[in-house]
Amino acid sequence: MMKPILLIVMLGYFASTVNAQIRDSLPSGLLLSAHYGWGTPGKDLANRFGTHFMLGGSVAFLSKRDLYFSLDYSLVFGNKVKEDVLSNLRTVEGGIIGRDMQFASIFLRERAHLWSANGGYFFRLAQRHSGFLLSGGLGYLQHKIRIVDDFDSVVQVSGPYRKGYDRLSGGLSLIQSLTYLYLSKDKLINFYINLQLVEAFTKDLRGVNYNQSPLISDRTDLLASIKVGWVMPIYFEKEIRYY
Repeated sequence: MMKPILLIVMLGYFASTVNAQIRDSLPSGLLLSAHYGWGTPGKDLANRFGTHFMLGGSVAFLSKRDLYFSLDYSLVFGNKVKEDVLSNLRTVEGGIIGRDMQFASIFLRERAHLWSANGGYFFRLAQRHSGFLLSGGLGYLQHKIRIVDDFDSVVQVSGPYRKGYDRLSGGLSLIQSLTYLYLSKDKLINFYINLQLVEAFTKDLRGVNYNQSPLISDRTDLLASIKVGWVMPIYFEKEIRYY
């Protein structure tokens, strides 16, 4: 009985020692990345905007013990605006007359910015160069309705008057993310696929809204998105050894 038990103990010790050597040999480093994604809004944000796209980047630190910290930024943009803030300027035909007495070429677009600081843990798979990253963080979300007047012909939305129509809102946000991260041995192919949920607690940032729209001091904005990113790793150790 003692021999099989002793053999199992020795094998377990050897396996744990090898695993520790592998883990200790993994370098820490910076992960610089750029991403592009698609998302959909929820709660109050869904009353104002439709689906959107995201473009941004991050600077992250991945430790030898697989702890992860990052600073992220995303530009959110889209062309689906449900809230017509210019309805009081429209004629019965639905157009807006410009200073040249012609219908203006004017459009409403979504524009938002998301800044965040995140932390998490990287659960490596067997090949050690890929795995799942579970993270969360705090951020700040700011969004508005961008008014695009191609020929600057509508006086009512020019200059400082535009601020009365853009519905600028902002506030703190909570962020949860699940990411598949792949880092190649030769550093040539490094990418991630990210699922992210943002809950933002925002309010109107303008002192007044035109078009008889009341100021809102308690909004709950949700953003659910999927992003694909390309990573450039900068390791702090020149050589990686595996045992």
